[in-house]
Amino acid sequence: MGTKIRLGPIAVFLTIIAAVLASLAMLTVATSRADARLAERYADVTKLRYELEADGSRFVKEAEEYRAGLVALPEGCTQTENGLAYTKEKDGYSLEISLADYGTGYDITGWKLRKLWEEDDPMEDLWPGM
Repeated sequence: MGTKIRLGPIAVFLTIIAAVLASLAMLTVATSRADARLAERYADVTKLRYELEADGSRFVKEAEEYRAGLVALPEGCTQTENGLAYTKEKDGYSLEISLADYGTGYDITGWKLRKLWEEDDPMEDLWPGM
């Protein structure tokens, strides 16, 4: 007639362990995917920063050639009262280089690589007015 299924304490314990392990497995997969995405984003930013650094190195070389009269003023470069200034923006990052002319050649007086951002104003949309 009806068969009774008896679950002993060990069966209940194993069921709980299986549920906990399944939860941990799902959390592990989700965490590893997030880590992989974060690593990709970091690699993209690092690549962009190295590209800007390479552009800056090319500019310094071109500036020396400009000083020697071999080439025209490099693109993105402006003359200042005591040397040259170079600015390049790419994908939200900015490289700013300043060179000072001391008569024997250029010296690098500034080399800034920074992320451009605009601060969000939480009060901006507070009252649209009438």
